[in-house]
Amino acid sequence: MNIRVAEIGEKRLEKVLIKDKKENPKQILKLLRSDLSTLFENYMEIKNLNLNFDIVESVYELKIDVQAKRLKNFGCLPE
Repeated sequence: MNIRVAEIGEKRLEKVLIKDKKENPKQILKLLRSDLSTLFENYMEIKNLNLNFDIVESVYELKIDVQAKRLKNFGCLPE
């Protein structure tokens, strides 16, 4: 019986977290900016990173504009 209660609680928590994310695009944008900055910095020296995130009728829109001073040397890419 306790396992069932835990499963129900877990599903409710997941729904609350998903709802919170959907209702807080600013928080999602902040997380995306952090993750994408780290990603781009692996390959280039970033001059400017602009992100625009929006939710329109349950469709997620992300626009990324990156300006770099230079590309970093990162070895050979596999063919």
